[in-house]
Amino acid sequence: MHYVIDHETVLTFPEPVREHELELRLEPRADPAQRVLACAIELAPSATLREHRDSFGNTVHRASLVPPHDRVSVRLHAEVETLRENPFDWKPLDPSDEALALLRALHDGPRLLEFLWSRHETALHVASALRELGAPPRIAEHPLAEDLGAALAWVAANFTYLSGSTDVHAPLAVFLEKRAGVCQDFAHLLVALVRSWGVPARYVTGYIEPGESEGEEATHAWAEVYLPGVGWRGLDATHGLWVGDRYVAVAVGRDSRDGAPLRGSFKGEDAGAAPQVRLRVQRQQQ
Repeated sequence: MHYVIDHETVLTFPEPVREHELELRLEPRADPAQRVLACAIELAPSATLREHRDSFGNTVHRASLVPPHDRVSVRLHAEVETLRENPFDWKPLDPSDEALALLRALHDGPRLLEFLWSRHETALHVASALRELGAPPRIAEHPLAEDLGAALAWVAANFTYLSGSTDVHAPLAVFLEKRAGVCQDFAHLLVALVRSWGVPARYVTGYIEPGESEGEEATHAWAEVYLPGVGWRGLDATHGLWVGDRYVAVAVGRDSRDGAPLRGSFKGEDAGAAPQVRLRVQRQQQ
């Protein structure tokens, strides 16, 4: 699929702020599942963008707005070709071979442990709560994909999508109590459950083709699980789907804070209003 994405975030402040440092994770990822054909980011007030890769491989743009200002606009225009038409395009391993492959991967690539041992408040102290709620266990005799399918079914049967019911970085315990939340909560839940099985999982921010998402066009979040012998594969717990070519990944991390599209700090008296976001995701004819 070929997508054109226009994404604008506007920050407004009741009184001018100054020495504003911005950190942006807006450029889509380039990986085996997608190609970035074009990407441009514009700021108003204008500022020089500096670029680096963070420890998770995300492209990060930084800017400094030193003079006083009461409004900031961040615009992204990107074109992306997604390539994973079939999310099940791998040859499954026997369960015993999967277990050995995972042990080898953790030994040879210790960075995977960040996605296994991380315990941020978004997913802190929930193992016992998951058991009490009847979350499916990892069964050694099953292929991992089979248990992941059971996890998606359990989430769908026990939790409800409800726009505005939680904050973006809400602790997972809040979602477990309410049994309702937004896509970030569903992603954190699946990440926490899979990690409780001893399998690495990470949080993903990005976009989904309109018509697949709840309500108006908006940024989306899902989980990626490390499948032994295969690599990272996405699962969207909000919709109960394995991630294919209707998803555009932007940033990955241990939780929502690692992949936040926009972070900032400034000198001023007031944090200002909630960001205003305008988004358009269009599929182009091949």
